[in-house]
Amino acid sequence: MDLGAFVQENKRWLVGVGIGGLCWLIGSAIVQAIYDPGSAASAKSLKAPAEVYDQAALSAATTEAEQLAAERARLQRELAFVQGDKFLPAGKGALDEYLLQIGRAMKRTIASAANEREVQFADANVAWDAANGPDEIRATLFGLELLDEVQKRLFAAHDQVRSKAPEARGLRALLALKLDTRRNRGGNLRTAKPGEVDLRDLVMQEHVTFQFQADEPVLLAFLESLRVPDRTLVLDSWQVVRPTRVGEPCTVKGMLHGLAFKTAVEGKQ
Repeated sequence: MDLGAFVQENKRWLVGVGIGGLCWLIGSAIVQAIYDPGSAASAKSLKAPAEVYDQAALSAATTEAEQLAAERARLQRELAFVQGDKFLPAGKGALDEYLLQIGRAMKRTIASAANEREVQFADANVAWDAANGPDEIRATLFGLELLDEVQKRLFAAHDQVRSKAPEARGLRALLALKLDTRRNRGGNLRTAKPGEVDLRDLVMQEHVTFQFQADEPVLLAFLESLRVPDRTLVLDSWQVVRPTRVGEPCTVKGMLHGLAFKTAVEGKQ
């Protein structure tokens, strides 16, 4: 084939090939200049970035993080109620049967303690709603542990006062000790907005309402007993109705709650 004729017929294609080859040569030269370990451009481009924080700043940040973690642990111990194995569902068999068993045993214990101390009490004064499904049963077991803890601390306050002053009236009547199911199941924790942490994923809490009659030393002793590391009962409300006659006991109404961190609960199950 005549070369001149070939060039004339394929001039546009040959020009494109030439331009492409030139671009490839230029690009190869640039890449080699950048990534060649001996070149100045490569040394400049691969140079390690300057340190944003020095060692002193890193040490200060580490120390602050450790202090915050320690403070968080302290506050958690002050506010949390760590459940005992007796009221955890793991290994207890059929949960509905175990809940009935625990509830009946607790009422018998309260009745026995009240009779020993001549404290007015009726079985119906301790109550909670029926629970359906594993989640509600688990929450109710937690609530029963709170009920159990309240009655223990009330009778302990009575014993403490009477041991120091045998003539004191002490605890006279346990009128109500109930799980506040409306608050417990009503989602009193605020629903998280998109992007926020939902507190219900982190903590479990149950509310207990109570009413009893006692003299003032028992009231003070009971209040002092609420704050126990890892077994704290948080007081929500407290109302004292003073007696109309001298020598009669005060009537106390209130609500408290227990707060359990789910990570701790799940770790024990």
